[in-house]
Amino acid sequence: MGDLPKGDFSAAEQHRSMLITSLGRDRAAESWLHSYTKSFSGFVAKLTEDERHRISRSKGVVSVFPNTKHKLHTTRSWDFLGFPLKVQRKQTECNIIIGVVDSGIWPESQSFQDAGFGPHPTKWNGTCTSSSNFTCNKKIIGAKYYRTDIPSPRDTNGHGTHVASIAAGG
Repeated sequence: MGDLPKGDFSAAEQHRSMLITSLGRDRAAESWLHSYTKSFSGFVAKLTEDERHRISRSKGVVSVFPNTKHKLHTTRSWDFLGFPLKVQRKQTECNIIIGVVDSGIWPESQSFQDAGFGPHPTKWNGTCTSSSNFTCNKKIIGAKYYRTDIPSPRDTNGHGTHVASIAAGG
């Protein structure tokens, strides 16, 4: 990671070149996954422990660290923040569309009950990707999935439902 050089420069080409120098052309092509080129110069590669040590000693390398998966946490945010369960709603809260990109949403959650809701705002032009286990309602007016292993916008771990309920529940 580090600052981007000035002038005519391709960060991705520099990253590939570093891998080729350290690993050889074939192994570099197998291991390279992604270059970060906007806020900083860095890349992701699948490396063995030996390869990681070799690259970490290369000129221009600031740090090499493993990618780690973090478990998403769900807490009782409404209780923690001291929000009341019943709130007097205001007219200014109408016709607001909130978009959440997360692990999905559980439409049966009490936070997304649509009793008393009218039709969705006329400015809405999105879609609801329904599946055998998911349908939208008058409060969840759009949903889409992006993972190929779970072809449904349904939340599988609770985090997306939790986040969406903080923003739009009630």
